[in-house]
Parts: sequence; C-alpha cells; structure tokens
Amino acid sequence: MKIMLKEAFAREPRLGRFICHLRQRISADRLNLVTGAGVSMDAGIPSWQGLLGRLSERDLKLATDVKDHIGDGLHPEYLGQIIYLRHKKDWDGKTDIDFRDAQIEHDWAEAIHAAIYQEVDGEIDDIVSAHPYLSELRDLAQKLPLVINFNFDDLLADSIGRQISQQTAGAERATTVVWTPPLVDRPKTTTIYHVNGLLPRDALKKRSPQLIFTEDSFAAALAHSPGISGEYLFLRFVQNTMLIVGHSLGDSSLKNYLRLNKEKRPANHHYHIHWIESPTSIPETRRQDIFQANLELYNLITIFLTSSEIKEFLCLLSRTERDVRDFLDRQSPERRSSYHFYIVGPVAAGKSTLIEQLRCFGTFEEWTRPPPKLMYRSASSLTGAEQDEIDNFLYDELKEKNRRMDEARVGFHFMDRAPLDLYAFSKDEQENKEKTQRLKEEVMRDKRLKDGAIIFVTAKGVNLVKRNMKRGRVPQTSGDTDYLESQSAKLQDIYKPSFRLDTDDLDAGEIAKRVARLALLEEYRPADLAVIMGRYT
Repeated sequence: MKIMLKEAFAREPRLGRFICHLRQRISADRLNLVTGAGVSMDAGIPSWQGLLGRLSERDLKLATDVKDHIGDGLHPEYLGQIIYLRHKKDWDGKTDIDFRDAQIEHDWAEAIHAAIYQEVDGEIDDIVSAHPYLSELRDLAQKLPLVINFNFDDLLADSIGRQISQQTAGAERATTVVWTPPLVDRPKTTTIYHVNGLLPRDALKKRSPQLIFTEDSFAAALAHSPGISGEYLFLRFVQNTMLIVGHSLGDSSLKNYLRLNKEKRPANHHYHIHWIESPTSIPETRRQDIFQANLELYNLITIFLTSSEIKEFLCLLSRTERDVRDFLDRQSPERRSSYHFYIVGPVAAGKSTLIEQLRCFGTFEEWTRPPPKLMYRSASSLTGAEQDEIDNFLYDELKEKNRRMDEARVGFHFMDRAPLDLYAFSKDEQENKEKTQRLKEEVMRDKRLKDGAIIFVTAKGVNLVKRNMKRGRVPQTSGDTDYLESQSAKLQDIYKPSFRLDTDDLDAGEIAKRVARLALLEEYRPADLAVIMGRYT
C-alpha cells in the first residue's frame, strides 16, 4: 500500500512529529488503542442513538414515547434506562420467580444483540474488506499490549482471530478478549478489554454477564470506579500513550481518565483521530478551536483525518521502524524522524526531576554508570591523581552518551546535561582549549557530537542553595548563591539557548508539560555543537 498523507500534512505540518512519537511508543511497547462506536458504525452497526431507536421499535407506543423523550433532551443513558424498564415490565407474571431476573437479563441482551447486528451480514473477511480501515486497525492492534474497546461488538477481535487462524507460522503475539481487567498482564499478548461489556456476533460465544448500557448500570460502574477496573485503566492512561480511534469523546469515563492523566502526569499526551468527511469539511479555524480545547482540557493531541487517511495512517504505524523513518525523511515537511534535546542548567535547577517526568519519551540519565565518589568532593580538595580519575570517567561518559544519543531511533530523545557543560567549570581559557582538544581526541574520534535543541532550566541562586541543602549538601561543598548563579550564567553564555525555563515558581509537572509541548508542537531548533566548540579552541 502506497502511503502519501499529503493533504494531511498540509492541514497539520506537525503530523510527522506525532507519527514519530507514536512509533516510538510502539517500539517501547507503550502504545495502547482506544476504540469507539465510529469503528463499528463503518461496519453497519448502529450508533448509540440508532441502537436505542431499534430497541424501541419493538413496541409502537414505546417508539413514539422515546421520540418524544429525545425531543425533550433526555440523554442516551437515561433513554436506555426507560427502554429497559419497559422491557422488565413486559415480563411481569410471565415466568417462574426463581428465574425471572435471569430471564429478563437474558432476553434484554438478546434484544441488544439483535439490534446491533441487524445489518451486519457475511463472514468476517467480507466485513473487513468492506470496512474503510478495519484491516489496518487489526494489524496495528496485534502489535500493542492493550486495546480498550468501548463497543459491545467483537468485530475487531474476530478479525484478529481470523487472521491468526490463516497464518502458517505462529503469531508473534497471542490475543485475549476480556470484560474485566486482567489481574496480571501477559507478555507478548494483545488484550482487548471491553469496558462496557461484550456481545459477540456469534451467539454461541460467551458474552459478558453485564452490559453497561442504562443509567443505573453507568451509575454502578462509576460508583465502583475506584475498584480494580478503575485503577487498572487509570494506570494504563498514566503509564502509556493512548491512540483513540472512532470515538467522539462523548463518554464521561474516558474523559475522566484523560483528565486524571493530565493531572497526575502532565507531560504525558495522548492522541485522538478526529474523523472528517473530506479534507475541507471542517475549516482551519474550527480545527484549531477543537485542537486547542482538547489539548488544554485533556492533554490530547487531535489529528484530523478522512477515512482513507486513517487507513494510511494506521498502515504506516504498523510498518517497520525503517519504513517509518524513510517515509518521514521523504514526506514530512521537517524531513526528519528523530528529535534530540539536551536538558542544561546549574546544579539543583531540576534537570534530573525533569528527565523523570519525561519518561513518555526517550530519556538518557546524567551518567550511564555510577560516578566515582571523588566527584562529590570539592574540586579544591582533590589531588592531581584524583582529578585525573574524575576526568577519565567524565570523558568516557561523554563518549558513551554521545554514542547513545547518535544511535537513538525514531522519536524524541532527552538527555540530562549536554556534552559542552564542562566549559562552565573551567578556570581559564587555557583550560577550555585543553578540554576542546581532549573532546576531539577522545569523545569525537569516531563521530561528531550529536546536535540537539538546548532546554535551559534555572532558578534564583538562593533557591538553588536551598534545594541543595534539602538534598543534604551545604553551601561549603556544593556552591553558594554567587557560585551557582555564576555557573548558570556561564552555561547560558556557552549555549545561548532559545528556550529557557525559570523553575522558581513552577512545579515539576508544569515544567515537564511545557517541555513536552515544546518538543511536540513548537519549532525545533537544534544547536550546532561544533560551532560552539569553535569558540573554545
């Protein structure tokens, strides 16, 4: 399948970055799918309103009353409750009391089943081939650990099962379908979790005991949300990246999990594919309104795509990393598939804390192995041999960190400290020249320093000292106010960063959110480290 997405890139020039991030999360086994009614509707399954209409059509009086209720503005869950109560009333005195409740629930599920699949005909292969993007969604789902399905139907699971059965070799991942959260995550397994319940198209297959369809069932589910199901989903939303497909964002529980994620992990952004009928069906101003509202309300990045573009988009995400890299290097307006950032700042500015908050991207620690204890001592107390030991460790680390940054794959990569920070600790220009020479001989012998955007974080000297003291380091050993402010000024002079964050009055989450949005949405401005080094020769 040839993938173009030209019009999609014209509408959203940052689409390449979003693809980068999503592909990075697939490689980390940290991308999950959330599927909604839009996926099923393209297979002939009715919308929620359409389903209510079919259920009410069993009785002429009920159908008339439901239409009037709709005209009065009653929401779908409430209408579902009304239809269900009429259904229960029809069973008054018709069956043995011992089996009455079970019979009512059985027939209620049968009625919903008939209404859902009323116009879904043919084998699953026929349904997949007629659907605008179900085959691509199926292929992507098989690469992911979790699919959160808000639909009752099992078309996605059935299409996966059918494909697995046709494979001559064993499938890379197993697939399991559940309606309660698994107590233990199974490795190399795609779990399809039907949060509202499951009604398989094949009536002989096991269905879930409960369907969350009526007002009271939604209320019961909400009341039990602090339990295992709510906790399970909450952790998935804060630990992973969600790609939401076929969903209108009308579900209150989904919006609740998105808001919780924004509150608990502000740097973690999810993605929502917003279906559009044609490339011009929603004007740019309205698209921007929706994009900004979803971003601020839910930390949600909205991607506007037609059905054919959704097909191409999902197909691309299922390709190999090399295929994605080649596509972006050729088709994306930025013509790149990886973005590199260095977190720079004085001691206690919050660099390591920021890295910890950015685990939804690729991250590199300050050190790749434990530093020698000598590094925690004051430089003035070190002998020549001890300083040499520290220097040897430092240049070995710079070489290794540069190698890792240079070999980083598709996606976004953040490193604690940049390779030229060492200039900020020099006593004079002669020492700078010696450091440059050693960088060239030891660190850059095989490859140049990897360019990257500089994210500069700092704070007032008094706050830096206070933070150091809270970590058990007093000014005599870690620098006083003047020293730390001087260090900050030297680092800024070295890099002349275009992005600076003063962390005095910002909490860690807000800082991380700003940095994440810089990476995902703002202009990428990598610093040329070779040019900077040229000033110290």
